[in-house]
Amino acid sequence: MANSPYNIANLQVLMRKARKDYGFTQFEMGQHLGGRDQRYVSNVEKGFTPLTPELCIRWFEICKAYEHIDLVHFVFKLHPMAAAPIDPALNESTHAAIINLVHEMEEATKATKELAVWLNNTRPGREAELPMQAIKQIYDLTQANKTLMYSLAREFDLNIVELTDRWSRKAIVSEVAMCQKQKSKRQAVLV
Repeated sequence: MANSPYNIANLQVLMRKARKDYGFTQFEMGQHLGGRDQRYVSNVEKGFTPLTPELCIRWFEICKAYEHIDLVHFVFKLHPMAAAPIDPALNESTHAAIINLVHEMEEATKATKELAVWLNNTRPGREAELPMQAIKQIYDLTQANKTLMYSLAREFDLNIVELTDRWSRKAIVSEVAMCQKQKSKRQAVLV
């Protein structure tokens, strides 16, 4: 992956471009990064400051460069489902994104049925090869959903963070979110 544009060594170039595309000076970017000075931002962009996932994600959040956050997850291997980022050009039109999502949903429905048939035909002790084409088609749905959300953010100022927070609150109340470790009823008492 060293020859790929998707590597840590190329992140500072993308960070500089995202900052400039968003219209921030180095000084302004530093202020948004918690009161850092212009020299700090310059050092990041020149590759003199070691990049961490936290710094890169914060930088791209400030610039509303959502695909670049996906890139950080991919480059730093932060999640097993982190994939190469969607081309931002595909997120410019919400109209195109919704049509793509509908198409991907239809294809994912077919693929889900294929997967269900495959699962139904598996037998204990008998090995069968996973139907990777069907699984890939189901996975494509995640990327199509991101494309729609990013286009809504660009075209209609959808606040993705607020949407995620709302979804999370509802998931917690509905008890579909992963449970936090419950406190033990017994607690140590200092004597």
